[in-house]
Amino acid sequence: MRNFLSLVAIGFAILFSSCAEEKINIIKLDDLTITTEVPIIVDADGGKVNICYTISEDAKSDVISITCDVNWINSFDKSTAGIIIVDVARNNSGDDRTATIEISLGNEVETVYLVQKKDDNGNGGNNSDETVTFKALCLDGYYYGQKYGEGADRYAFFLSDQGLNNAGQAYTNGTYYYIDAFANVTGSATLPNGIYHFDSKNSGAPQTINSENSQLILTSEDVENTKKHYLENATMMVSDNNIVLEVIIDGKTHKVTYTGSLELEDATEDNGGNEGGNDNPTGGQDKDAQSTLTGDRNVTFDGEHRVKWTYDGDYWQTGYSNYTIMMMNKYNGYVFGDTLQLDIITDNTSKNGDFYGTYKCSYTPGKNVLMAGFTNNYAQAVGTWLFDYSNGGGAYNSYAMIVDGELTITDAGNGNSTIVLNAVDCHDNKITCNWTGVIEED
Repeated sequence: MRNFLSLVAIGFAILFSSCAEEKINIIKLDDLTITTEVPIIVDADGGKVNICYTISEDAKSDVISITCDVNWINSFDKSTAGIIIVDVARNNSGDDRTATIEISLGNEVETVYLVQKKDDNGNGGNNSDETVTFKALCLDGYYYGQKYGEGADRYAFFLSDQGLNNAGQAYTNGTYYYIDAFANVTGSATLPNGIYHFDSKNSGAPQTINSENSQLILTSEDVENTKKHYLENATMMVSDNNIVLEVIIDGKTHKVTYTGSLELEDATEDNGGNEGGNDNPTGGQDKDAQSTLTGDRNVTFDGEHRVKWTYDGDYWQTGYSNYTIMMMNKYNGYVFGDTLQLDIITDNTSKNGDFYGTYKCSYTPGKNVLMAGFTNNYAQAVGTWLFDYSNGGGAYNSYAMIVDGELTITDAGNGNSTIVLNAVDCHDNKITCNWTGVIEED
């Protein structure tokens, strides 16, 4: 779903994460409090686990330091305030093992014990039949009602260890199980109790899990290195404030559990609501088009840059494939300077990047349309936009919603493509681009 994980969001902010409220008051010293339940139990396969902590206001400027007495912990990541991410290696020893982790703040020292279990077969987790267990701390997502089909309510959500920020974006170094589920019609934004089964036909029938969208997403420090694994099978059991999800990924069983509120954000009125059909999916927001440009802009992409395409399914419900093409200038691995976000609807149903053609800019979705830019109800940049990141650090200096014009994408041979944009913003500033190069699949 394009409402998630900053697929069309402005920027990729790393904000403060929160830890589960129920795991509190393990040890309380003057300034440092460990809030994660100890000892921490890790299965034989290893992976990343969190140690959550709080620091008193008087010690906010002090620096956390970490020591450990074993060599099978690969790293400690303390870049996010309040969380230490521990990367535990696979246990090949054949026995349970324990690590003593000392967390220091000034003169205070907190000891956390981490216990890693042996594999049931004594092989340290190399058995492909073993189960990956994951306790989700957060549930985030949207309730769409019957907006995408009559006869079933749609619930799209993430079960994760990090949650989403206020713009609906994922944090770095996180584990996110994304589930696109359908239930009997209730009109409620709370995920209904019941058993949900994997639907390989994606029928949208009640009590099913959509196989095309549902996936495991593993984020890293660099958004470009985010890994996605689609589900091969799934069963989800929902009861009062509890979810037990079992999925198969790459032949391995993952058991995901969650306890907490099952209420999602109500998005039934987004993009025009239930009653308006697809006649005006922008909710009339073309009247609020914005631009901070003060003159014409010819966008160039030279030197270090990336151009990527993403298949977004039939997002605009036109019967044709929708793609987002991101054209990004880069400097030392970061987005810098001008960036173009092109939102196109093709004349076919291919999922494989068949987007050569000419597109007319419009707020009305249809065949061979370049969707005009607007901001949706979740402060996300939808449609076609220009961003100027010349300030660096992920903050944009200026921007423009593209509201009229034409885009042509052609095959330039030898694996290259040519993109020609002749467009304007709401102040009639000309925004142009003529670029030839490789468009990568994202």
